[in-house]
Amino acid sequence: MRTTDSAPGVEGARGLSLIELLVAVAVISVAMLGIIGTFPVAHHQLRVGGGLTKATGLAQRVIELLRDEPVDLLPRYHQADTRSIVSFPVDDPVTDPPFRGGTSFQRWHEEITLASNTGGLPQGWGRIEIGPLDRRLLSVMVTVGWLESPTPRTVELSASVGQE
Repeated sequence: MRTTDSAPGVEGARGLSLIELLVAVAVISVAMLGIIGTFPVAHHQLRVGGGLTKATGLAQRVIELLRDEPVDLLPRYHQADTRSIVSFPVDDPVTDPPFRGGTSFQRWHEEITLASNTGGLPQGWGRIEIGPLDRRLLSVMVTVGWLESPTPRTVELSASVGQE
Protein backbone atom coordinates (compact mmCIF):
# COMPACT_ATOMS: atom_id res chain seq x y z
CA MET A 1 0.00 0.00 0.00
CA ARG A 2 1.24 3.44 -0.97
CA THR A 3 0.69 6.65 0.95
CA THR A 4 1.01 10.19 -0.39
CA ASP A 5 1.55 13.44 1.43
CA SER A 6 -0.62 15.56 -0.88
CA ALA A 7 -4.33 16.16 -0.49
CA PRO A 8 -6.65 14.44 -2.96
CA GLY A 9 -7.21 16.44 -6.19
CA VAL A 10 -4.21 18.71 -5.80
CA GLU A 11 -1.49 16.52 -7.15
CA GLY A 12 1.15 18.60 -8.82
CA ALA A 13 -0.34 21.87 -7.53
CA ARG A 14 2.08 24.23 -5.92
CA GLY A 15 1.34 26.90 -3.31
CA LEU A 16 2.40 30.53 -3.11
CA SER A 17 5.95 31.31 -2.33
CA LEU A 18 6.74 33.83 0.38
CA ILE A 19 7.91 36.37 -2.21
CA GLU A 20 4.65 36.06 -4.20
CA LEU A 21 2.66 36.57 -1.02
CA LEU A 22 4.68 39.67 -0.05
CA VAL A 23 4.23 41.18 -3.54
CA ALA A 24 0.47 40.56 -3.38
CA VAL A 25 0.23 42.19 0.07
CA ALA A 26 2.28 45.19 -1.14
CA VAL A 27 0.01 45.71 -4.18
CA ILE A 28 -3.12 45.49 -2.05
CA SER A 29 -1.60 47.88 0.54
CA VAL A 30 -0.82 50.51 -2.11
CA ALA A 31 -4.36 50.24 -3.49
CA MET A 32 -5.89 50.56 -0.01
CA LEU A 33 -3.75 53.62 0.79
CA GLY A 34 -5.08 55.30 -2.36
CA ILE A 35 -8.67 54.55 -1.36
CA ILE A 36 -8.15 55.62 2.26
CA GLY A 37 -6.64 58.91 1.07
CA THR A 38 -9.99 59.90 -0.47
CA PHE A 39 -11.91 59.67 2.82
CA PRO A 40 -10.89 63.06 4.33
CA VAL A 41 -11.70 64.84 1.06
CA ALA A 42 -15.03 63.06 0.75
CA HIS A 43 -15.89 63.85 4.38
CA HIS A 44 -15.10 67.54 3.89
CA GLN A 45 -17.20 67.72 0.72
CA LEU A 46 -20.05 65.98 2.49
CA ARG A 47 -19.93 68.56 5.31
CA VAL A 48 -19.85 71.46 2.84
CA GLY A 49 -22.74 69.98 0.87
CA GLY A 50 -24.77 69.49 4.04
CA GLY A 51 -24.13 73.09 5.05
CA LEU A 52 -25.19 74.35 1.62
CA THR A 53 -28.40 72.33 1.82
CA LYS A 54 -29.26 73.62 5.31
CA ALA A 55 -28.41 77.22 4.44
CA THR A 56 -30.45 77.09 1.23
CA GLY A 57 -33.43 75.69 3.12
CA LEU A 58 -33.20 78.43 5.76
CA ALA A 59 -32.94 81.17 3.13
CA GLN A 60 -35.85 79.72 1.11
CA ARG A 61 -37.98 79.66 4.22
CA VAL A 62 -37.51 83.40 4.76
CA ILE A 63 -38.18 84.17 1.09
CA GLU A 64 -41.51 82.35 1.41
CA LEU A 65 -42.28 84.20 4.65
CA LEU A 66 -41.58 87.55 2.98
CA ARG A 67 -43.72 86.71 -0.05
CA ASP A 68 -46.69 86.32 2.31
CA GLU A 69 -46.15 89.78 3.82
CA PRO A 70 -47.84 92.88 2.39
CA VAL A 71 -45.36 94.74 0.16
CA ASP A 72 -45.80 97.93 2.20
CA LEU A 73 -44.40 96.17 5.30
CA LEU A 74 -41.37 94.51 3.66
CA PRO A 75 -39.01 97.51 4.13
CA ARG A 76 -39.21 96.82 7.88
CA TYR A 77 -37.01 93.78 7.24
CA HIS A 78 -34.30 95.80 5.45
CA GLN A 79 -30.84 95.09 6.94
CA ALA A 80 -32.25 92.70 9.54
CA ASP A 81 -29.30 90.59 10.65
CA THR A 82 -29.31 87.69 13.09
CA ARG A 83 -25.93 88.84 14.46
CA SER A 84 -27.47 92.08 15.78
CA ILE A 85 -30.64 91.94 17.87
CA VAL A 86 -31.22 95.70 17.44
CA SER A 87 -31.67 95.11 13.69
CA PHE A 88 -34.65 92.78 14.20
CA PRO A 89 -37.96 94.18 12.89
CA VAL A 90 -40.42 95.17 15.62
CA ASP A 91 -43.86 93.53 15.80
CA ASP A 92 -46.78 95.91 15.31
CA PRO A 93 -50.13 94.36 16.29
CA VAL A 94 -51.97 97.61 15.48
CA THR A 95 -51.47 97.44 11.69
CA ASP A 96 -54.05 95.75 9.52
CA PRO A 97 -53.09 92.94 9.11
CA PRO A 98 -50.93 92.83 12.26
CA PHE A 99 -47.18 92.81 11.54
CA ARG A 100 -45.45 89.86 13.23
CA GLY A 101 -42.12 90.23 11.45
CA GLY A 102 -40.09 90.50 14.63
CA THR A 103 -41.46 87.22 15.94
CA SER A 104 -40.92 85.53 12.58
CA PHE A 105 -37.37 86.86 12.32
CA GLN A 106 -36.63 85.73 15.89
CA ARG A 107 -37.86 82.24 14.97
CA TRP A 108 -35.55 82.24 11.92
CA HIS A 109 -32.67 83.38 14.15
CA GLU A 110 -33.36 80.44 16.48
CA GLU A 111 -33.40 77.99 13.55
CA ILE A 112 -30.00 79.25 12.39
CA THR A 113 -28.67 79.05 15.97
CA LEU A 114 -29.96 75.49 16.28
CA ALA A 115 -28.31 74.52 12.99
CA SER A 116 -25.11 76.16 14.24
CA ASN A 117 -25.20 74.38 17.61
CA THR A 118 -25.76 70.97 16.03
CA GLY A 119 -22.68 71.40 13.84
CA GLY A 120 -24.55 72.01 10.60
CA LEU A 121 -23.70 75.69 10.15
CA PRO A 122 -20.82 76.63 12.45
CA GLN A 123 -21.21 80.26 13.58
CA GLY A 124 -24.21 80.61 11.26
CA TRP A 125 -25.92 83.95 10.57
CA GLY A 126 -28.62 85.39 8.31
CA ARG A 127 -29.32 88.76 6.73
CA ILE A 128 -32.15 90.32 4.71
CA GLU A 129 -31.84 93.17 2.21
CA ILE A 130 -34.91 94.85 0.71
CA GLY A 131 -34.64 97.30 -2.17
CA PRO A 132 -37.04 98.95 -4.63
CA LEU A 133 -37.26 97.76 -8.23
CA ASP A 134 -40.19 99.96 -9.24
CA ARG A 135 -43.32 101.49 -7.70
CA ARG A 136 -44.91 98.21 -6.49
CA LEU A 137 -42.07 95.73 -6.89
CA LEU A 138 -39.31 95.07 -4.36
CA SER A 139 -36.10 93.12 -4.55
CA VAL A 140 -35.52 90.72 -1.65
CA MET A 141 -32.05 89.31 -0.98
CA VAL A 142 -31.60 86.73 1.78
CA THR A 143 -28.10 85.67 2.77
CA VAL A 144 -27.20 82.81 5.10
CA GLY A 145 -23.55 82.45 6.03
CA TRP A 146 -21.38 80.25 8.21
CA LEU A 147 -17.75 79.58 8.97
CA GLU A 148 -16.62 76.44 7.16
CA SER A 149 -12.91 76.05 7.80
CA PRO A 150 -10.79 77.39 6.17
CA THR A 151 -13.12 79.84 4.39
CA PRO A 152 -16.46 81.42 5.27
CA ARG A 153 -19.36 80.30 3.08
CA THR A 154 -22.58 82.05 2.09
CA VAL A 155 -25.76 81.23 0.25
CA GLU A 156 -27.70 84.10 -1.33
CA LEU A 157 -31.24 83.83 -2.62
CA SER A 158 -33.05 86.70 -4.27
CA ALA A 159 -36.62 87.23 -5.34
CA SER A 160 -38.83 89.97 -6.65
CA VAL A 161 -41.91 90.56 -4.55
CA GLY A 162 -44.92 92.64 -5.51
CA GLN A 163 -48.68 92.84 -5.16
CA GLU A 164 -51.17 92.29 -7.92
